[in-house]
Amino acid sequence: MLLAQSDLRSLTVFRAVVEHKSFLGAQITLGLSQSAVSFHIKALEDRLGFKLCRRGRAGFELTDRGAIVHEQSKSLFLALNAFESDVGSLKNRITGALRLGLVDNTITDADLPIHRIIARISDRAPEARLELVIDSPDALLSEIANGGLDIAILPETEPYQGLKLSRLRDETHSLYCAKGHPLFALADSEISVEQVEGCDFVVRPYANMRELQYFPKARARASASNMEAQAMFVMSGSYLGYLPDHYAADWVQKGIFRAVLAKQARIKSPFIIATRLGEKPSTVLDFFIRELAGFASETLHLKSNPKKA
Repeated sequence: MLLAQSDLRSLTVFRAVVEHKSFLGAQITLGLSQSAVSFHIKALEDRLGFKLCRRGRAGFELTDRGAIVHEQSKSLFLALNAFESDVGSLKNRITGALRLGLVDNTITDADLPIHRIIARISDRAPEARLELVIDSPDALLSEIANGGLDIAILPETEPYQGLKLSRLRDETHSLYCAKGHPLFALADSEISVEQVEGCDFVVRPYANMRELQYFPKARARASASNMEAQAMFVMSGSYLGYLPDHYAADWVQKGIFRAVLAKQARIKSPFIIATRLGEKPSTVLDFFIRELAGFASETLHLKSNPKKA
C-alpha cells in the first residue's frame, strides 16, 4: 500500500480515536465534526480493506487488525517525526513534534517551570508542535515505551526495559492534616509518633508505601490514584496524607491544612526524566532537555546563593 497524504491524515484521526477511546474525544482534540471523524475512519478502512474498530452501546472497541494497525502506526509516526526533525536541523531550525508526559499537580512547583520551557519553545521554535499529557507514572512509562510519548517527568520508579531513566531532582513532601482532624489544633511538641500511627492514612499505591516509612504501624485505610484525590481525602479532616509542600502551600496559608511533625516526618520524592533508550532525540526534544537542564542548574544556583534570588 502506497501511502498518500490523505492516508496519513486519516491515520492521525484513527490514532486520536484510539487514544481517547471514543470518536468524541478525537473530535474535541482535532477540532473536527463527528461526520469528519467518521469519514476519515471509513476512508482508512476502505483503503486497507478491513474494519478497524466497532462502535455500539458497549462503547468503542478495536478489532484485532485495528490494534495491529494502531501499533504499527506508532513506528511510522516516530519515523516521520525524526525525518521532519532531521530536515529541520539541516536548515538550522527546531522542528518536529514533542509529546511530553507529566504527573498531576506539578504546575505549582517553582523548581519545575515547565510553562517557562513551553514559552521558550514557542519563541525559539515556532514550527515545533507540542503535546502535553498528564497521567499516572505507570501510564506515562508505558506510553514512552510504546512510542506514544517522547519524554516524561515523573517520580522515581524501577528500571523499565528499553527506557533511559535519569535523575532530575527531589521533591519535598510533608505529612498533612486538615481543619477538623484531631491533630490539627495540637502543636508538634504535643504529638507523638504513636498518636500519628493511630490515625487513618491515605496513600498513593505507586508510592510503594514510602509514605509510611516513619510510621510503620500506621493504617493505610484509603488509596488515591493521584495527588488531587489524596488532597481531597486530607481535606475531609478524616485522613493524614503526604503532599508536596509546593502543592499544599496555598491551603496552609489559608489555615485549612497544616504539616504534622514537620521537621522529622518529611520525605524526599526523587523525580526522574524518562526517554527511550538508544533513540536519537529530535531537535525539539534536544532543545527541551537542554532548557530543562538550564532551569535545574539555575534553581540549584539560587538555592545555594539565596541572596541572589
